[in-house]
Amino acid sequence: MKIKTAVLTVALMALAAALMSGPARSADAAKDKKPAYLDYTLPIDARVADLVKRLTWQEKASFMNNNSSGVPRLNIKPYEVWNEALHGVARLGNFTVFPQAVAMASTWDPDLIYKEATAISDEAWGAINRETKTKGFPPTRYLTWWSPTINMARDPRWGRTPETYGEDPFLTGRIALSFVRGIQGNDKKYLKSVATPKHFAANNEEHNRLYGNAWIAEKTLREYYFPAFRTCVQEGGAMSVMGAYNAVNGVPCNANRWLLTDVLRNEWGFKGFVVTDCGAGGNLVSQHKYAKSPEEAAAMAVKAGVDVECGSDVMRGSIISSMKQRMITKEEINLAVTRLLKARFMLGMFDPPEIIPFSKISPSVIGSPAHKELTRQVSRESIVLLKNDKVNGVPMLPLNVNRIKSVTVVGPNANVLQYGDYSGEAANPPVNPLEGIIAKSGGKFEVNHSEWQPLPFARAYLPVPDGVIWTSAGATEPGLNAEYFNSANFDGVPAAKRIDKELYLTASNAPAGLNEAGPVSVRWKGAIKPEKSGMYYFFATSRNSDSEMYVNGKLNMKFEPVEKKKTAVKAGAPLRGDDLNAKPEKRKAALLLLEAGKTYDIELRSKSEKGAPAVRLTWVPPAKESTALGFDKIRNSDVIIAFMGIGQEDDREGSDRDNIDLPLGADEYIQQLRELNGNIIVVLINGSPLAINWMKENIAAIVEAWYPGEQGGNAIADVLFGDYNPAGRLTMTHYKGLGDLPPFNDYEISRGRTYMYFKNEPLFPFGYGLSYTTFKYSGLSFDRKTAGAADTVKVSLKVVNTGSRDGDEVVQIYVSDKTGPDRPVKRLRGFLRVNVKKGETKTVSIPIYVKDFEYWNDAKKKFEVLPGKYEIQVGASSADIRLKDTITVKAK
Repeated sequence: MKIKTAVLTVALMALAAALMSGPARSADAAKDKKPAYLDYTLPIDARVADLVKRLTWQEKASFMNNNSSGVPRLNIKPYEVWNEALHGVARLGNFTVFPQAVAMASTWDPDLIYKEATAISDEAWGAINRETKTKGFPPTRYLTWWSPTINMARDPRWGRTPETYGEDPFLTGRIALSFVRGIQGNDKKYLKSVATPKHFAANNEEHNRLYGNAWIAEKTLREYYFPAFRTCVQEGGAMSVMGAYNAVNGVPCNANRWLLTDVLRNEWGFKGFVVTDCGAGGNLVSQHKYAKSPEEAAAMAVKAGVDVECGSDVMRGSIISSMKQRMITKEEINLAVTRLLKARFMLGMFDPPEIIPFSKISPSVIGSPAHKELTRQVSRESIVLLKNDKVNGVPMLPLNVNRIKSVTVVGPNANVLQYGDYSGEAANPPVNPLEGIIAKSGGKFEVNHSEWQPLPFARAYLPVPDGVIWTSAGATEPGLNAEYFNSANFDGVPAAKRIDKELYLTASNAPAGLNEAGPVSVRWKGAIKPEKSGMYYFFATSRNSDSEMYVNGKLNMKFEPVEKKKTAVKAGAPLRGDDLNAKPEKRKAALLLLEAGKTYDIELRSKSEKGAPAVRLTWVPPAKESTALGFDKIRNSDVIIAFMGIGQEDDREGSDRDNIDLPLGADEYIQQLRELNGNIIVVLINGSPLAINWMKENIAAIVEAWYPGEQGGNAIADVLFGDYNPAGRLTMTHYKGLGDLPPFNDYEISRGRTYMYFKNEPLFPFGYGLSYTTFKYSGLSFDRKTAGAADTVKVSLKVVNTGSRDGDEVVQIYVSDKTGPDRPVKRLRGFLRVNVKKGETKTVSIPIYVKDFEYWNDAKKKFEVLPGKYEIQVGASSADIRLKDTITVKAK
C-alpha cells in the first residue's frame, strides 16, 4: 500500500511540473526538433520534398549549375557537380593513374574494371576524409564524376575514341556497368559517388561538335547508339547522365525531350539527374540557333529533362525569368531541383559523417601498393599482341633476358609516358617505357637509347643550306642540277638547265623558254653529305604539280596538289554540313636517317599540266644540342624496340583526325631502321586504331600498349620479356585505310561500319589478339537447343592450353541469324576471360540471354525477338570462329 501511494505522489508531482511549465516547455521541444530534411531516419523522398519547400526560387535556380551556391540559412554548403574519373581521379592532385579507357576495355575483364573503379572511388573518399579532417567539411568535388564515356567508337578518326570502350555496344555495356558499379558502390542506403555515363547520344565528331547534327534512323539509335546507356541505367543504376553537344535528327540533345524524358526516364526508368555538357545550354542559342534567347534555352532544356547545366549560366541565370514569362512552370523547376537534391541525400550530404560507411576509408589508399599493382595489372591485361613472327625459327617475343646482350630503345614514345585525356597526376613515380626496360634489364644486358627529335611546329623551315647538298657526290659546288622539260614526263631534250642553289621554284623565277599553257616537268639531282648523324625532316609544297622525292633511288616522298572536295550529303540533313572527308591530306614530309660521313643521292621530280610547277623543298636538320644517333649501336644491338604511335597532339577531345596513319615520317623511320637492323619490335602507344599496313607486312613483332597508365613502362616490359603472357583483345576493327570507311558524318553503321557490317578484310579484326601460348576449343554444347525470348542459354565448351606457357584466353560468343533483312554479319553476345595453365583443359560456361537477340521493330515501336534459328559462334575473335551450332527460338 505504501508503494502505490509513493508512485501516485511522484505522478502528481510530475503532472504539476508539466502544468507549471505550460506553453514555454512545448516551445522548447519544438525548437529542439530537427527539420525533416535533416532527419536521416526518414525516407529520402520525404526529406527532399521538405527541403524543396524551404527553398526560395533564387536558391533553387542556384542549384541548377555545376558550381552550385550554398544556402547559409539552411546550413547547405556549396556543391561542385563536376569532376572527371575516366581512368583515375583527375584535376585534384596526385592519385593512381590507370590506363586510358580504351585500354581498360581491351582487357575484356569486367571484374578487373570493377576493382579499378572501386579503387578510384576509394581514393576519392580517402581524399575526402583527409580534407574533412583538416578543413572540417566534406569537399564535394570528389563526389560526382563525369565518367564513363560510352559513346560508340564508330569511326577511328573521332578525336575522343581513346575515351571509349570501343565499337561494340554489348562489350561497352558490360565494361561500363562494372565501372559504374565500382564508382557508385554497393551500399544499400548510400551512394559512394555519382557516375555519369556520357554523352547521350550519338556524340561522335569533334570538328563540329558544338553544332553538329547526326541524322540517324531510330532503329540504328536503338540497336547501336543506345544500348550501353540503357545497361548503365537499368542494370547499373547510374545516378546521372550527360547530354551531348550535338543534335540528333535536327533536335539538340539538351533540348530533346524524346531522348531525355521519353526514352531515358519513361522507358528505361532513369531516376537520377541529367547534366549538359559544358556550355551546351548556351549553344542552344549561339551554335544550334535552336532557341532565340537564354530564357527560351533554359525553358527548353528543363522541359526536355535537363536538371543541371555545366559551363554556361543559362539555367541559373535565366530560369526565373523563364518562369515569370510563363515559358516554364514552377512544378517543372521543382522537379529538376528534386532530382538534383535526391542525389545529394543519397550521398549522405545531409547526414552525420560518422554514419556514412565510406567515412572510414583511410587517405593511405591513395597510391597504395595495392593500387600501384592494380594499375600495372590493368595495363598488362590491356596489352594486345598484334604480331609475333618467328625469327630464325623462334618467335620474336618474348625476349629472354639471359640470351640478349644489348637492346636499343628508340621512337617518339620511348622516353615519355602518354596518359591520354582526362588524366590526373600520378601518386607514385610514373614509369615510362624506357625506364621499364632498364629496370627489367637488372644490369644483365645493355640498354641504349636514341633520343627522338620531335617534328618542329614552327613553319619557318630552313632553306636547303650550302655545304650539305651538292650537285653530285664528288662535286664541290653546292646546289642541285636542274633540268626543265616542255613535256609531261621528262621527255626529249631539256628546254633549260641550271644549278639551283635553293629549291624554291615559282613562275617568276623559272627559266625562260618554258611552256606557259602546256605541260612542264622538272628534275633536280644531287647528293646530300650530312654533317651530323640523325633524323632529318624534309618538307615539300607543291601547289599545282605532282612531285616525288627519291633518296638512293628509293621513293621517299610523294605529294599531290590539294583539291577542295565536297562530300555529298543527304539534302536537308546536317544543320551545317561539314565533314572531314572534304579535306583530303596530301603527303608533305619525309623523315630520313642520315649518317655523317656518308653520301646520299637525291632526286626530286615534279610535273605540271600547265606552266612551270610551283615547288619548294625545305628541311630541318638535327638540333645542335641533340645526341647523335648511334648507327653502330643500332646495327649491333640484338634487338631494336621502337615505341611509335601518336599522342594528344593527334588523339584528343576537340580535334578529329583526317587520316588513320602514323604521323608524317614515322613509317619511313621504321623502314630505315629495318635496313640497319631487322630485329625490330614495334610497340604502339596510342588511343585510336592506326593503319600500320607496312609494319604488319614487314615487322616481326608488333605490340599495342595503348595509353598504359602510371606503371605502363613496367607493364610493357613485363610483356616484352615474358613475365606476363599478353591476352588483351581489340575493341575496334582496325582498317587498312580511309578507303574502308564511309564519310565521317554517315552515322548509319549498316553501310559498312564495325565488324558487324564491314565486308572487306580488316587490318586487324574486332576481338583480335595473340598469345605466347596456343589454345584449342572443343566440345561445344548448350543446356537447351530450343528457347523462348525470356530464357537463358548456357554455352559450354572445353578450352585446352596446347602451348608451353600459362595464359589467359578470351572466349567470345557471337550470334548470327537470318530472321529478317539487313541483319548484321554477327553480334557479340557473351565473352569470358579465363586463365588456363599449360597442358590444362578447362570447361568454360558462358550464359547468353535470348533477350539480347532482339531487334527494333520500327512499325511496332518496340524491341522483339523473332522466332527462328540463330547460329551461336564461339571464337578467339570476330574473324576466328572455332566452333558453331544453332539454337531455335520459339514463337510466343
